[in-house]
Amino acid sequence: MLPSELLITRTKKDRIYPDFVPLDEEHLGLADELIGVYKNLIGRKKSEIDEIVEELEEGLNFKRVRSLRTLLERRCTFTSKYIVEPVLARRAVFEEASSRGITNINERAAVIATVADTLNISVVDLEQSLWADQESEVILEEFKPLNPDELVKWYNLSLAQTLLFKSTGMTIAVTSRAPEIFRAIKYLGLMYLQEEGNKVRIEGASSLLKLSEKYGTALAKLLPSIVRSESWQLDAEIVIRRDTTPRIYHFIMDSRDRHLVTGDEGMSEQIKETFDSSVEQKFYNEFVSLPTAKNWELIREPDVIFTRNGVFIPDFKFQHRELQIETYFEIVGFWTDEYLKKKLRKLRALPIRVLVAIDQNLACFNAAQFDLGHDQPVIRYTKKVPIGEVIRYLAAIEQEAVKKQVEQLKGTEIVLDGDIIPLKKLAERYGMSQEAVRASLKNPDYVVFKDVVVKKELLSKLKEKLTAVERYAEARDIIEEKGLKNADEVLAHLGYKVKWKGLDVNEASIVSVER
Repeated sequence: MLPSELLITRTKKDRIYPDFVPLDEEHLGLADELIGVYKNLIGRKKSEIDEIVEELEEGLNFKRVRSLRTLLERRCTFTSKYIVEPVLARRAVFEEASSRGITNINERAAVIATVADTLNISVVDLEQSLWADQESEVILEEFKPLNPDELVKWYNLSLAQTLLFKSTGMTIAVTSRAPEIFRAIKYLGLMYLQEEGNKVRIEGASSLLKLSEKYGTALAKLLPSIVRSESWQLDAEIVIRRDTTPRIYHFIMDSRDRHLVTGDEGMSEQIKETFDSSVEQKFYNEFVSLPTAKNWELIREPDVIFTRNGVFIPDFKFQHRELQIETYFEIVGFWTDEYLKKKLRKLRALPIRVLVAIDQNLACFNAAQFDLGHDQPVIRYTKKVPIGEVIRYLAAIEQEAVKKQVEQLKGTEIVLDGDIIPLKKLAERYGMSQEAVRASLKNPDYVVFKDVVVKKELLSKLKEKLTAVERYAEARDIIEEKGLKNADEVLAHLGYKVKWKGLDVNEASIVSVER
């Protein structure tokens, strides 16, 4: 983007056009000349470079030249060169001058000489250090060159971005690279609503009461992702005040303008392809470390979902590792009350489950008294998504699915054959989850453990063998020899508890307790 005071536009009827410049000899020549200034003046002061560039403005549109200069300076590295910290140098000179009183240039030179001698540096080094931290005195240390056509395209893109910053909203339609664009919309936290076909409506910044500048910048950053698509169109509404009367103009671009602008990430602020490293990253890392993750796989950035009602761009998908159930999780970016209520109505119409989280700090209005007034599951948070609420939501879905499977198993005889039967094997046999099978087992001759079903006759024999055993390690070996890997669970069922002496397994013992 460019500073708003450098934006050049023209209007015709209800259309507004930014000052796109063609890639012709005249404009490429100007771009090449400006690039040459920075390329050839490495090691010179910024004030010297500015003076040369200002000379180039004569007879040209000064806003255009200054815009090109602004972009080129973003590829520059300026540094301050000094022997003594400028602040310290100025303080020393001012203190010395105030003790004498300066009325002419010779007296000033005497002060400089005295201070230089005190600081043990030369007069030249002191003069250089005095104002080295001022913008005009910094030195061009490095410049990353680019081609003239790249600069012109970057200028055109920046103009369009600056204009979009002022928009009340825009509608985009894409037929290629749609997932990339939708991902960019989500990453930037933009307020969007799906429309018919391949259209998406994105809210603008100019109508927001809070965070308008931050949101407008995010909206402008979306443009490079759109431009990289082969077939696209955007229609943005721009409010311009003329004689205190606001009027809405349309800024329209499509893929026929691609040759004028750049979608190169190197020429614009890059949008990460992975999820945001703050809220989403923290949530992901915390969730996968919890026991719940053993049952639920958390998939980040799942496929964009296209429905009859439009497009849905989830942040995460929860997929149960055993039950045939899944649910989506969307962390909303910027929001207003009207936008959120519209969005939730659309989500409720989708044939999928969606949990929504909203950040109170990204409300673009005074949300103190905001009431959602709906039955869509929504989590409110600040800074960090409360993981406990997500887990409770998943547990409720899981319990509901298990309950349905238990109902389906009613009247079905679950055949148990053998002394030890893994629950996983039974679940596969009957096409149900282990939890549903566990809840449905009623055979009085078997005991249901966490992962296996064991015949009571085998457990009785084990209890007899354990009567004379005291050492925990020996008891565990006896149980495992029978093919049971859940020794602690079996011991607890048989009425034993383990007494530990430190951390050494060989020092632990088992004792019988009343059941």
